[in-house]
Amino acid sequence: MATQNQTIHLSEAIWTEIIARLPMRIIARFKLVSKTWKSTIESVYFRRLFVSVHRKSSTSWSLMWYGQKDLIGFHGCETWGLPKSLSFYIPSSLCVVEASSHGLVLISENDDDCCFVGNPVLQQWIKIPPPPVQSSVFGLVSRVDDYGFILGFKVVKLAKVTPTNNYVSSTLSVFVYSSESGIWTSKTIHCPYQITNFGSFTLDGTIYFNHLTEPGVLVAYDFYSESSDQFRVIPLPDHPNHGFNHDFKGALTTSQGFVLYIRTLAQSSSNVFKAWRLNNDSTWQLLWKIGLPLLIGDYVPMAMHPFDSGTVYLWSQDNRHVVSCNLRTQKNTILGADDNDDDHQDCNLNWT
Repeated sequence: MATQNQTIHLSEAIWTEIIARLPMRIIARFKLVSKTWKSTIESVYFRRLFVSVHRKSSTSWSLMWYGQKDLIGFHGCETWGLPKSLSFYIPSSLCVVEASSHGLVLISENDDDCCFVGNPVLQQWIKIPPPPVQSSVFGLVSRVDDYGFILGFKVVKLAKVTPTNNYVSSTLSVFVYSSESGIWTSKTIHCPYQITNFGSFTLDGTIYFNHLTEPGVLVAYDFYSESSDQFRVIPLPDHPNHGFNHDFKGALTTSQGFVLYIRTLAQSSSNVFKAWRLNNDSTWQLLWKIGLPLLIGDYVPMAMHPFDSGTVYLWSQDNRHVVSCNLRTQKNTILGADDNDDDHQDCNLNWT
């Protein structure tokens, strides 16, 4: 008896359900098939469906030293389908990682004033033209919807810093490139202090700095708000005493959608670790105050786990390696050694 081939026709709704369960790297390829599929994948419904079916999937993230080196890289991500760490997907010709925000990475070339913004996983890069005058990278900020999908981004470059009030404060002249308009605009921002180190981090459109002439405070500016041209001043917890104590080692990081201030104090019998969360009303909430008796020596806090505020990563200045510490169980894991860099307090945390 002859076998008859049958063609099974699936409805658009069923195809959408199937595609939504695939890793994002594969889904991105379907956008090239037709305008219909591209429209479907970029729809609000598909975004909600994708988030729903992947809500329990693993997420990829990397803790990167400014440049292009992974200090910590967790991949094998189910949501994105990553076989390798994030730094692998950054083109080697684009050799400096400048900043990151919501999975986007800002990279530049050493000899060019142009920079690139893109998603290293999808290998999609946008070349940002240089601003009208020579400038240096100040930061990258972005906006996302309720489901974490990026709505737009801004590249900020610093053109000039002018000291004011007898070098107590400063005025910053910056250029802002918007992905929505595709053009550079100039902006002047006033800071009540001098910024001594322009290493920064961003969260929800706001850039934060804590290397200032005034200890015990950080300053922040929201580049998606036009209501002010002033940096917001946020006193750090335990101010002012800890600002003058060199035994304290502190860092700013993010975890679970909040800014965290983390700090260690080396003692003879243990390291005392504290962590505070910055609330929306600019107040600090103490999350952790705990002794780490198994970590004896000079440990510098680097970052918290982006999705678990109970895991901290520290750099051992004595033994020159990264340590992961589970604050709930007091279990420590040595993650890697390095013989070249002196410290790793300024790190760039990126996740997708």
